[in-house]
Amino acid sequence: MRAKDDFKKKTKNSFIYFQLGLIAAMVVTLFILESNFKEVIKKSDTGTIWEPVYDSTFVYNPAEPEAPAKVKLIAPKKIASVEPRPKVELVDKFDVKDDNEKVVKQDLGTQDDPEVDNTPVDANPVASNTATTTGGSSEPMMLVTVEQLPMFKACKGLARSEQKACFDEQLAKAISKNLVYPERDFDNRKQGTALIEFIIDENGNITNVKPLENNRATEDMKKAAEKAVKKIPQLIPAKQGTKNVKIKYAIPITFRLN
Repeated sequence: MRAKDDFKKKTKNSFIYFQLGLIAAMVVTLFILESNFKEVIKKSDTGTIWEPVYDSTFVYNPAEPEAPAKVKLIAPKKIASVEPRPKVELVDKFDVKDDNEKVVKQDLGTQDDPEVDNTPVDANPVASNTATTTGGSSEPMMLVTVEQLPMFKACKGLARSEQKACFDEQLAKAISKNLVYPERDFDNRKQGTALIEFIIDENGNITNVKPLENNRATEDMKKAAEKAVKKIPQLIPAKQGTKNVKIKYAIPITFRLN
C-alpha cells in the first residue's frame, strides 16, 4: 500500500513539473520574440567605424536614339511681280463739261512675255517687272484723269505727281505680302502671268475681283493672284469734285522662277 501511494505522489509531481517547464519555455520564447537586438558595429584599432555596405544592382538601359526630324522643304511662298502701270478705267461715266479739263489716254502697252512656259528652270522664285498688258473688258472704255486718285494711307499728303509712284509701290507690296506661288506649278516648274481685274469702289474697298483670260497663266496661278488681290487693305477712294468715284484696274501678276 505504501508503494502504491508513493507512485501516485510521484506521478502527480511529474505532471506539475511538466507544466512548470512548459510555462517556463513559453515565457523564454515570448521574451526572445519581444526583444530588440541592436546591430553590432565593430570599431577597428585605427578608430574607423566599419559599417555594412549594401550594393544595389544597376541596370543600364541606354536611351533609344531619336529618329532625325523630317524636314519638309517648302518653296518660297510669297512672290509678286506687279506691273507698275496697270490699266486704269473710270467706272462711273460722266460728261466732262470743262473744255480745259485734261483727258488723258493711258498707254496700255502689249503683252511681250511668252505664254505659260512648261520647261524646267531653276527653283528660286524672283520678282520681275517686265510684263505690260491690256485688259479684256468688253465694256466701252472712257479713260480720263480724276481730280484725286485712289491712294493708300501711306501716300496721303503727297503731291499728285508723287501719289502715282507711291500707289504703284504700295499696291505691289500689298499683293506681294499675300501672294503664294502655287505648289503644283512650282513643282512642275511652270511660269506665267495672271491678269487680274478689280474695282476700287466709292468706299475704297476692293470689289469685283476676277481673273481675265489671257492664256498666259494656269488656273492655280489665277486663283493665287485673285486671292492676293482680295486681301488688299481698304484705300482712300478716288474723287471727281466732291463725289467719290469707282476706278477699275487690271494688273498683271507674274509668277517666275530663276
